[in-house]
Amino acid sequence: MIAELAGVIMFLTIEFFDKMDIFTSSIKIFAVSVVYLMLMLPFYVHAILPFSFLIAMLIMLILMIRGNEMIIARTSGISTLSLMKPLLAFSMVLVVFSFVLSEWIIPFTSGASDYLLRVKIRGGESQVFFKNDKIWFKKNNVICNIDYFDAKSDTIKGLTVLELSDTFAIKKRYDAEQGTFKDGSWYFTHVAERTFDGNGIIAKKTYAEFKDLIEEPPSFFKIANKDPENMGYGELARYIEKLKSDGHNIRRYLVDLYNKVAFPFANLIMVFAAFSVGLRYMKTKHVSVGVLSGIMLGACYWGVHFLSLAFGYGETFPPLFAAWLSNCLFIAAGIIGIVTLRT
Repeated sequence: MIAELAGVIMFLTIEFFDKMDIFTSSIKIFAVSVVYLMLMLPFYVHAILPFSFLIAMLIMLILMIRGNEMIIARTSGISTLSLMKPLLAFSMVLVVFSFVLSEWIIPFTSGASDYLLRVKIRGGESQVFFKNDKIWFKKNNVICNIDYFDAKSDTIKGLTVLELSDTFAIKKRYDAEQGTFKDGSWYFTHVAERTFDGNGIIAKKTYAEFKDLIEEPPSFFKIANKDPENMGYGELARYIEKLKSDGHNIRRYLVDLYNKVAFPFANLIMVFAAFSVGLRYMKTKHVSVGVLSGIMLGACYWGVHFLSLAFGYGETFPPLFAAWLSNCLFIAAGIIGIVTLRT
């Protein structure tokens, strides 16, 4: 509990100082920023839960060594597995708790916090609508419709731009097949431009590439289109089915879907990791060793996990393999480490 609280406070402090110039610009924004930080709590609790659980177990093992309780347990014939059983049971409670957070709590709080940051704090546009799986937005006399926006790769598929006259008649219509955001600009391919008067189409042009057909950055659309990382498992599964039926690439989203199940089980993995590492320090009585070991081991796990996810997003690894690779590696290493311990 103390390790988790310390971790949450640390991340909230970093979040505050990272955006301090915006948060302290006025009393009103500061009050909104406090609500924003409170809404971020579930996300940080979920993210660092396995890490804090690992540090807590390592500290516990070092304290048992300092109080000679480990020697008493060994001489009483208590095996390593018997010592692990209560923690394994508790880790399963944390697995369920973590999944509940990611499935029901975080989708709501992350969406609300994202809206507060982009609209209420940073003053971004809020006139973006998500209807019938399409994004609509209006700016002056221009109405835009996006069939599909990929929040992970910042790409647009199927864009329609309508330029209206003062009497709301269509002057021009642009249809683009796909757009990519790079170097601060949108680049669209296979663009058709149609010009209208009162009698219909009077001109038509096509472009292989068209720059800055719209000016809004990707963050503008993320207000309406929820990031898959902030969806629950069921919501993301339905979203993937919709994308699949529309013929879009779903491999990147499958990585997130499988990770929603794989990541909570990191709490179980940490029990094996803690005992594998902690019991190798039988001669030390320094709590700092346990903390340092936990930080190094946790950093190693997160490094492997996010690297594996990155390979999954890049379609180098299969989605299921990318989500579960770090768990499989660390539980295997933990079991081998425990089996090879000298007792």
